Amino acid sequence: MKKKSIYFQLFTLVMSIFLISILLTGTLLFGFLGSYFTQTNEKKLTDIAQQVVDNTLVLAENGQAVSYGAYVKDLETIAATTGTQVFVFDHEAKVIASSIKGYGGELKETFTNSILEGEAKTFKGSISMGSRVSMLAVGRPIKYADSIVGGVLVSIPMPQVSQARSEIIGIFLRNMIIVTLFAALMVYFVAKKISKPITQLNEAAKSIATGNFNQRVEVEDTGEIGELGETFNYMAESIEQFENTRNSFLANVSHDLRTPMTTITGFVQGILDGTIPEEKRDWYLSIVLDESKRLSRIVNDLFDISKLEQGKFNLELREFDINELTRLNIIKFEKRITDKNIQLSVEFERDNLMVSADRDAISRVMMNLFDNAIKFTNEKGFIHIRVGTKNGKAFVSVENSGMGIAEEELLHIFDRFYKTDKSRSLDKNGAGLGLYIVKNIIQAHGERVWAESKQGEFARFSFTLKKTDNKKQIEG
Repeated sequence: MKKKSIYFQLFTLVMSIFLISILLTGTLLFGFLGSYFTQTNEKKLTDIAQQVVDNTLVLAENGQAVSYGAYVKDLETIAATTGTQVFVFDHEAKVIASSIKGYGGELKETFTNSILEGEAKTFKGSISMGSRVSMLAVGRPIKYADSIVGGVLVSIPMPQVSQARSEIIGIFLRNMIIVTLFAALMVYFVAKKISKPITQLNEAAKSIATGNFNQRVEVEDTGEIGELGETFNYMAESIEQFENTRNSFLANVSHDLRTPMTTITGFVQGILDGTIPEEKRDWYLSIVLDESKRLSRIVNDLFDISKLEQGKFNLELREFDINELTRLNIIKFEKRITDKNIQLSVEFERDNLMVSADRDAISRVMMNLFDNAIKFTNEKGFIHIRVGTKNGKAFVSVENSGMGIAEEELLHIFDRFYKTDKSRSLDKNGAGLGLYIVKNIIQAHGERVWAESKQGEFARFSFTLKKTDNKKQIEG
């Protein structure tokens, strides 16, 4: 089944609404005009009927035959100037005067009987005037000497009312055709303008789905469509960046896994086939053990990332002294610090600083930060560790000298698989997972972690923790 385009659906919807609105407006206008013309003409006929009644009473009171001719002439003048027909009839419904020359006979209609009974009557329908004619008529009784002596009927042909209404409806329809054509053009261009970027988004999305991650859309609109386009471009950029990072990660992990596995395989094979002498086996076995531990760390990092991203990394919060934990972790790196002749300084704001956190997880954060600091510190450089409080929070910062981090890389330093040392000249063993794990552990505690750097001088990583107050801390 062929899908209808957004343009077609939008154009059809808007034009349907527009045409239905015109149809309803025309129908209401048609009905309103009919009612309006009927009411307007009814009032006019009523005024004329009353005028004829008054003239007839004047004639009856004067009783002069000469006045009858003037009376009829007056009827003809009234009828001619108002576009109506006037009939005066006696108590037997015989026409005694009319604006139509030579017209005589009787008005044997149901409503004439009501008029002769003293009722003011309005009638819309066919009247027998030699033939049946559709009329709008107003009748008034003529009372003389306290008795009804006849009546007056003033009418206007209904075709005149219909003609006036049709003329207005015709003008309305002609204008509506022009407006509809103009509206169709406007809707066409607006629908095209709206559907074009959506179509581009659709095509770009299909392109990205096929692996073309550098696909972008041009953003010209400043409204919601433009915002959608910007969001799409941001998403595409994120996907492209993630894909590049993923490829880099696969290359790094492949290298990191292949190297120790090759080493382990080679040394074990050498021990088994006797290539490695008996007296050197322990030394080579220690290398195999180190490489095995390295493999284990990489696998554990990947496993922990999986748990972090799935929200399955459970924290065991407890209270402990962050100063003590810092000291213990520094001791673990003593040999590496000494080997690189690094000048280490540690600053504690107070003797004891109690925090509430997962001790093992925070220990891992420190291990990662200390490992990075030592790895990227230049020979005979410095590492400065500071532990203190600020804005009601405990914080730890690790600063090291060295080449620092470029400003554009600071934005991505905590991203998964991201490595600033693309050449692997310094970071030979990392897979770009350490800082990502650090960020997720700290965020899982509801705290902040951030990086600062001045390229060519230093890099500083800091994180906060929830500080707790207790007797030990106060005494310290």
